[in-house]
Amino acid sequence: MRSVAIGFCVFAAACAGPSPTAPTSFVSQIARGIATTEATGGSELPFKGTYEGLETVGTVPSHHHLDATGNATHLGRFTVTADWTVTTAGAIETSSTWTAANGDELFTRFTRHGVFVPPTATFTETHAITGGTGRFATASGTFTVVQTRGLSMPYNNSATIDGTIDLSH
Repeated sequence: MRSVAIGFCVFAAACAGPSPTAPTSFVSQIARGIATTEATGGSELPFKGTYEGLETVGTVPSHHHLDATGNATHLGRFTVTADWTVTTAGAIETSSTWTAANGDELFTRFTRHGVFVPPTATFTETHAITGGTGRFATASGTFTVVQTRGLSMPYNNSATIDGTIDLSH
């Protein structure tokens, strides 16, 4: 019985100090501007990744097609198909479809500029997101693709992706 009384006294003494405070709440973190990992509507999120693929030139010499696979933030493991055609007026018509691991698609239009330094060519593409399907249905943003490839066909491409995406949820 004596050990029970001593145990109770130790417990009571430990509890006699100021009461403990609760952990900082999620709401108070937002109020203080602490970053969270969840995307909110209207927020630009980093969009980064890499891909490797094969570029082919169609029967019309000015038509190019890219099939590639890679890994990027917000897409996970993805595939991308891109097409661009140089018209007789010299304009470039472009489009690309980026398909995420779950099947959601992201659509872009892009401009392309290249530098040829044998034995490779480096192209910089500026992509404007025009929408998509699933979680990308209302997406917007811009990103740059820096692509390096050999000068002999078919062209083996590798690229890095860097920009922002706004999921507008």
